[in-house]
Amino acid sequence: MMYLKIAWLNIWRNKRRTLITTASVFFAVLLAIVIRSVTNGVYENMIDNIVSYSSGYLQIHQKGYWEEQSIDNSFEDSDELQEILRKNPEVLHSMPRLDAYALASFANETKGVFLLGIDPEMEKEVNNLHEKIIEGHYLESKTDSAIVLGEGLAIQLKAKVNDTLVLLGQGYHASSAAAKFKVKGIVKLGSPELNNSIIYMPLHQAQYMYGADNRLTALSLMLNKTSDLNYLKSAIAKELDTSKFEIMTWKEMMPELDQFIEADSAGHYIIIGILYVIISFGLFGTLIMMAFERTREFGILIAIGMKKHILAGILLLESVLISLIGCFAGSVGGFLVVKWFTKYPVYFTGELKEIYENYGIEPVIYFSSSKNIFMVQTLIILTLTILLAFYPGLKVIRLKPVQAINN
Repeated sequence: MMYLKIAWLNIWRNKRRTLITTASVFFAVLLAIVIRSVTNGVYENMIDNIVSYSSGYLQIHQKGYWEEQSIDNSFEDSDELQEILRKNPEVLHSMPRLDAYALASFANETKGVFLLGIDPEMEKEVNNLHEKIIEGHYLESKTDSAIVLGEGLAIQLKAKVNDTLVLLGQGYHASSAAAKFKVKGIVKLGSPELNNSIIYMPLHQAQYMYGADNRLTALSLMLNKTSDLNYLKSAIAKELDTSKFEIMTWKEMMPELDQFIEADSAGHYIIIGILYVIISFGLFGTLIMMAFERTREFGILIAIGMKKHILAGILLLESVLISLIGCFAGSVGGFLVVKWFTKYPVYFTGELKEIYENYGIEPVIYFSSSKNIFMVQTLIILTLTILLAFYPGLKVIRLKPVQAINN
């Protein structure tokens, strides 16, 4: 405790030197948190944009459906299945959906579309689909006889609000599926790929059109973003009749997205590694400066009888205290920056917006507020600082008092 008190008093004997070193640690932590928050935020937003509007983080469907995605491989919804999902606290929402493909026609334009039968109220609650409406209105209920088009699809079909689209597809057990629906609204989604092909329709209307009463192609599960997908998949699978149902993660259903994120992450890990090297050199320089300025002081202390290992230990404690102050300040600063940009994301415009959309990515920078980012980055910088602080201590161990005093 005495050594700790001495170290604390020492660091404030020269406030300017302490503030310079603390500032180095502060900016190192702040920069590391912001960079990691941006990269994680982009990935999380990309995943959430796609899974919340299509597959869900986990999806339950009839066994064999994924190999042959036909409405004939749908299943009947049941209270028993819903009860299994309600019991799991990690499952935030269970969204019933009927996926199908159809030809959409308006005037002289025809296009293959992805038709998604949804519960409008639940989608409104889960992914704020109603807030994405840019023209017209959102669907009112499960029985509302209307549809909502993706913005890109509406442009391709040259359809507007209140126009009537003809939909033609194949129903349950090869029955005919054809109907006319009024366009009630146009929605702009974060995923350009979905935006160019999707039609939202109330679940009951989709079931009626395809002759699939009370049938679903999937139950899409929305989870906490930090949930362990594989663990939850195993836990839910134990409760299901695996001879009838299967459960898959979004990574299994969309491996190309998972591979893209992994490949892109590799590049970011290299960048963050370079950042750590730069940070290390900056911290190392300030620590050496701090020790060099006090060389004569160290020589006098050793000359009057202070043991070298005790002096080195005090110097290490000083570095740890300065690092802790810098890491705490950096974490607070990082939290405030991330909090601000979480509330007010950065939207791209012009050519940069087009480039992002061409890659199927929403042209916006979101920041991730995951606790792990703050903890991991702070601990990494703190560990680096402590390891680097051993070098000045080693110099003290090798210090020759007479030379130090004369210098």
